[in-house]
Amino acid sequence: MALGKAKEPKQPKAPKEKKPKKPKKEKPPKVKKGKKGQPASEAEGQEQEQGKKKLPLPFLLISIAVIIAAAAIVIFVVLPKLQGGEGDMAPDASESVEPLPPELPETIMIGETSIAGMTLEADESGALAEKSKLVIYRYTNLVNAGKAAETYVGQLAAESPAFSVVDEEFVRTDRPDFTAQEGMVLMARNVPMEAPAAASAAPEESSQPEDAESADPEAGGDTRETASPAPEGSEAPADQPTPMVLSVRIEWAPGICVVTANEEEGQVTSPPPSVGPSSHTVTQRGAKQILQEMEPARLGLVGASMDEYEVMPVDGTELVDDRPCIRLYVYSDNNQPNSNEFMGSYLMSVDGEHLYKVDPVTDEIKELDYTPQ
Repeated sequence: MALGKAKEPKQPKAPKEKKPKKPKKEKPPKVKKGKKGQPASEAEGQEQEQGKKKLPLPFLLISIAVIIAAAAIVIFVVLPKLQGGEGDMAPDASESVEPLPPELPETIMIGETSIAGMTLEADESGALAEKSKLVIYRYTNLVNAGKAAETYVGQLAAESPAFSVVDEEFVRTDRPDFTAQEGMVLMARNVPMEAPAAASAAPEESSQPEDAESADPEAGGDTRETASPAPEGSEAPADQPTPMVLSVRIEWAPGICVVTANEEEGQVTSPPPSVGPSSHTVTQRGAKQILQEMEPARLGLVGASMDEYEVMPVDGTELVDDRPCIRLYVYSDNNQPNSNEFMGSYLMSVDGEHLYKVDPVTDEIKELDYTPQ
């Protein structure tokens, strides 16, 4: 088979040359027209300035949030501190104040000599130094020290309010024997206590009914008045004052007498009334007879005899120093008929051991120097 002529390979075509593109025609910038009577150049400058002033929206939002937060801090934190409100600046609770040593007297005077006072550290920061009210006097060169002590006891018993002879527990007792070469006697009286402001006034003591004569001590009845019960729901004052007494201790020995005065905690009381066949009581008639047999001078009256006076007992009893007493009025008989003059009021304890005189103006009760017969 005859083969045809071999085909000659085709030569590649040469690449076509790209024609250069025609440059685009640049459009001239549009010139913005200004306002009437304003050049175009000035209008363009104002637009550029306005473009500079405009801020992005996120930046504006953040700025507003910061301003609101700052205003809230000022309103809710700063202002309350300045106005002293709940947020008032106060020291940190965790800070502790160290205690300081107490301020105590640096010296103690003994007559004209001084000695060092007590010095304490900060662990005793609450300590106080209170000067004692103790006073001591020594009376020397006495001819009869026992008699001097007895005279001083009489002076204290005549004071108002009067001192009473007491034992170491401030219970009234009998006077000692002042004729002894050596001895001691203790006298005391209560310091008036201020009633609490919240406490209501105590009810006045009511006298016994007119027929109380039938319940006199001879009949064995209890003539002491009892306090009325407190109303329901009432309570005692929370802070009761501490009872105090003024005490005077008198010690004597040959040629010397030592008087020690002090204010102490305690209360002058009377011994409990004796109970039993040995106890004796005084009736109204008996109290009247005792006064009529006394010297007028012992009752603070004038005259040589109580025959010049009329003694009239009052029904019922009254409490004086926790003792039931009979009141007696004394009138002068040295006047025109039926014109008796009131001379005084007296109270005698039903045990016949104590006699009191009542001040007619102030109603103050003073115990007299009285020796039972």
